[in-house]
This record gives sequence, C-alpha cells and structure tokens, in this order.
Amino acid sequence: MRLLAALSTAALLWLFWRGASFYVTADADRPLHADYERWRPAGDIGHGLGILGSLMMLLLLGYSLRKRWRRLRAAGPISRWLSIHIYLGVFGPLLVVLHSAFKVGGLVSVSFWSMVAVAASGVLGRYLYLQIPRNLQGDALDLAALETEDAALSAALVADFGLDAQTLAGLSRLGGTGEARSLGAALLASLASDLTLSLRLRRFLARRTGGFRLPAGERRRLLALARRRALLARRRLLLERLERIFHYWHVIHKPFAVVMLIIMVVHVGVTVLLGYKWIF
Repeated sequence: MRLLAALSTAALLWLFWRGASFYVTADADRPLHADYERWRPAGDIGHGLGILGSLMMLLLLGYSLRKRWRRLRAAGPISRWLSIHIYLGVFGPLLVVLHSAFKVGGLVSVSFWSMVAVAASGVLGRYLYLQIPRNLQGDALDLAALETEDAALSAALVADFGLDAQTLAGLSRLGGTGEARSLGAALLASLASDLTLSLRLRRFLARRTGGFRLPAGERRRLLALARRRALLARRRLLLERLERIFHYWHVIHKPFAVVMLIIMVVHVGVTVLLGYKWIF
C-alpha cells in the first residue's frame, strides 16, 4: 500500500505539473489554450481522470460491504480493507479535482464539496479508528480483552527485558493524555503525544535500561512492545468515550458520502446522455 500510494502521488504530481499551465489560465481564456481539448473536463485527459476518480470512489464502497456481509469476513482482515478504502478515498477525489480543472459550479459543486467533507472527515475517522484497540482481525477489543493484553505485554517486558514496576508505570504516563477531561482536549493531547512518542520512548528506555545497549533486533522489539504498552494505557482510559464519538462521526461522514455519490451518478448520467462517452 505504501508503494502504491507513493506511485500514485508521483503520478498526481506529474499530472498537475503537466496541466499546470492550463489550470492557472483564466476561465475565459481557457478555450484558447493549446491543450484545451486535452485537459478540459470533457477532454481526452480530463475526462479520463474523472472516470478513473469516479470508479475509485465507487470501489471504496467495498469496505462497507466487507463490514456488513458475513460472506466476506474470510476475504482478508478488515484493517487491510480499511487501508484500501483510505487509499481510494484520498486519490479518487484528487483525480476528480484534476478532472474539474479547479472549476466547480452548479449542482456538481454540492457533490464536490461533499466529497471534500468526506475526505476531510475520513482523516479524523482514521485517527479515531486507530485509537480504538483491535485484534488482528480488526475487531474492537473490550475492556476485559485490554486488561489481558496489558498483562501479557507487561509480562513480556519484565521477563525479556527486566523492566520493573516503576518503568512500566512510566510507560503508561508516556502514552497518557495528562489531565485532559473533555474528549476533545484528550484527543488533542493524544495527537500531540503521538508526534513525539517515539523519541520520548527512546530517551526513557535509554535511561531505564542501562543506556539501551541491546542488539538491533532486540532493541526494535523492545521499542515495539513498549510503544504498544504505552498506547494501550491511554486507549483503556478513552475506550468508552471513543466508541461513542466514533458512532457520532459516522452520523456526519455517511450523509456527505451519500450526497456525493447520488449527485455524482446524476452528473455521470447527464454527461452520457449528452454524448460524452468513455474516452478510451
């Protein structure tokens, strides 16, 4: 997925660079541009970008099917489906932006801005999703399962690396959200903590484990276990409130997605009726 995202980013940057002179041209002067027939929304390239972007936004509905259709439970972990869903939800709209040539008006503007809202809320939703502890299949863990995992992580850190109770308590504080009481403040504190957690973990473990003198493989394993243990302490505290806000997030995310898709289908239907066929 990282390689695919990197290649897609490179392709988008190339497309933007290649069509930049058309995109920055004033609307009234665009029909006079040398590449007008290629980069306009109905042109060879512009039309193709719209088709590909629309198909990507339709394919991302597969994630909803995977969550709700029992027959698809064996079709790979839901975390993988979510990664694909996010990839399609990021690059599909970006292709549509290029298809529009940065000019949006009329009914399509409702779909466009709904698409922007879906993509923006998707970024928040992804962060909230990561804050809810899950098993390898992507299912959320309850408090009892969290206690069991916490005990297993603590036991591994004590048995394999000799960490004491004081060090384990320090890991919990590293991943915590301070004294934040409201969920919004707690999420902001979590985000700030995540940005520096790896560096703070290295410094903390270096002080607590005799200078962090371990083989590279063991050092990576210690960091991975310590990070998971630190984040687990925070997620145990936020679990109930996160599940509640995640429910309300769906209430916001889904209507925008439905509006976006309905108007997109109307837009495609009208363009086909007007004779703008599949350009390939």
